[in-house]
Amino acid sequence: MKHIGWCLDQIQIVMADIPKKVISQKDKTKAQDILNNVQEYANTLAELILNPKFKVYLHQLETASIEGVRLQAREIEELFKDLEHMLYVLDLYLKNLKDIIINHPEQWGKKADQLVLMIDQKFGGEKGELRREFQVAIHTQNQLKQIVTSQDHLVEFLQ
Repeated sequence: MKHIGWCLDQIQIVMADIPKKVISQKDKTKAQDILNNVQEYANTLAELILNPKFKVYLHQLETASIEGVRLQAREIEELFKDLEHMLYVLDLYLKNLKDIIINHPEQWGKKADQLVLMIDQKFGGEKGELRREFQVAIHTQNQLKQIVTSQDHLVEFLQ
């Protein structure tokens, strides 16, 4: 889970540098580069979440020894659904933002901020609903090496 939390944190960090407007070609290029970076984190996130063994790892949280992190089977199913839904929404946002850069730059500021806010409300910040769970490592190093294809992200995970 901490690797999933890391990916979500990285998306928010990268999005913090997003230009407020995408009128000039320089701003459009910067925004596109940032969205490409976000897509890389989203791909790593999908590899972690959509891995067939992910549900098995989640169920390990039922017996976690860390106080306040134990989850009931119902909560595990909800968490899995929330993460899958977040991947879907993230994909929609990325497609929409890429289209906005090209076709509707005047809509950029509001829509880009919505993505960061959505992630923060559900998964991040001090009030994020899942902050404690994201402190637990449920993947071993060997499992991460088998799942994650981004070498840069894998290096970050194994530090």
